[in-house]
Amino acid sequence: MILYTPPKTAQRLPVIDFTDAFSPLLAKREAVAWEIHKIARDVGFFYVSGHGVAPGLIDAQFDWARQLFALPQASKDAFDMARSPSGYGYERIGSQVLDTDSASDLKEGFQFGFDIAADHPYVQQGQMRYGHNLWPQDLPGFRAHSEQYYAAMRSLSHRLLAVIALSLHLPEDFFEYALRTPIATQRMLHYPPQPVHAAHNQIGAGAHTDWGLVTILAQDQVGGLEICNADGDWVRATPIDGTFVVNIGDLLQRWSNDLYHSNPHRVLNDNPVPRYSLPFFQDGDQAVIIDCLPSCCCAERPARYAPCTIGEYLSAKVRETFGASGAVAA
Repeated sequence: MILYTPPKTAQRLPVIDFTDAFSPLLAKREAVAWEIHKIARDVGFFYVSGHGVAPGLIDAQFDWARQLFALPQASKDAFDMARSPSGYGYERIGSQVLDTDSASDLKEGFQFGFDIAADHPYVQQGQMRYGHNLWPQDLPGFRAHSEQYYAAMRSLSHRLLAVIALSLHLPEDFFEYALRTPIATQRMLHYPPQPVHAAHNQIGAGAHTDWGLVTILAQDQVGGLEICNADGDWVRATPIDGTFVVNIGDLLQRWSNDLYHSNPHRVLNDNPVPRYSLPFFQDGDQAVIIDCLPSCCCAERPARYAPCTIGEYLSAKVRETFGASGAVAA
């Protein structure tokens, strides 16, 4: 049983060198796991350096994002997510309300995910986030590069969750069964500068937690991501070259019986230039049941959540933030 301690008040996000997560030596991988363990119990956000993803691959994906969002609106409408049964494709500005007490978010996006055959049972059942990717036709090369980037991020998410498994006193391959046919979504987001006449509390992305297991975020140099610390203060996640920002999601918090924290965060682009970001959400297989891990609950600290499937939880969150009209678009 892992003992519980209250979170501390963070004033800045720590940086973890992830290089040893790829070491053949278990002791080195466990050392990285221990660093993640400490942070995941606290603010739940950290930077990772030494992640192994080529800088050129990341930079090129940002270039494609700028080209994508610069397309005429009519071109973007052709691959609007409303045309996809799974909710993949283009997201108009104002489509989502992440903070349900505020006005709609001031961002536009594009999202794609795990590509499986049309005859797969999940696709046949119409499960959210399976199949039906939509791609822009006016950007030759966009799809090929995006799929290459997606493969790199999915691979990194597997290594990250293997280390997180170690951090929870679990076998290193514990989460692999949940990652074979995952809801794993790559989003590309564009945040225009904050308008002067925005509605009260209307910003790029309202305060929210991420819904899945882990998020891996590439952000440009503009900045604007803010994390809520234990005192309720907003701490800026200032961009650091060569790093991703990683955070724990709701499903991992539930699985760990609140040992690990899925912390609220938001985006406020108070700069005079647009902001672009590339968040990758590893949420796991929709059929996997999230139940309290044995190392995280006992008679003194019983399970805090009823078991649920990944798909059930994500579907509920989608309905909450997009409404009935966008019920498949997370």
